[in-house]
Amino acid sequence: MSNDGHARTGIQGAEKERRMFPRIQARCPVRYSGESFAQLGVGELRDYSAGGVRMVSECVLLHNSQIRIELMPEPKSRVPRITADAVVVRCGMRDDHRYEVACRLTRVRHKR
Repeated sequence: MSNDGHARTGIQGAEKERRMFPRIQARCPVRYSGESFAQLGVGELRDYSAGGVRMVSECVLLHNSQIRIELMPEPKSRVPRITADAVVVRCGMRDDHRYEVACRLTRVRHKR
């Protein structure tokens, strides 16, 4: 723990946590679409918060591309059933040759 009360990671130049909302780990299918690709994509949710989602996708999504996502949880799941407009803030290849995609939510609509 440092003098300012923040835990340090041991990584030189590491910054304190910048997220405004805590992440909740969860799994469910995610459908996504966007203007930069022709067909509907399907991914798997990894975690979410009030401000964003992280998912795994078979396709690369370009940084700053605008997409629409739909979380598709099981009926009794605690994951909210939403559609949202989002911006891709990070996309990187994983060891399994799929992509980890982080998105900032810009507009959220709850579905019933």
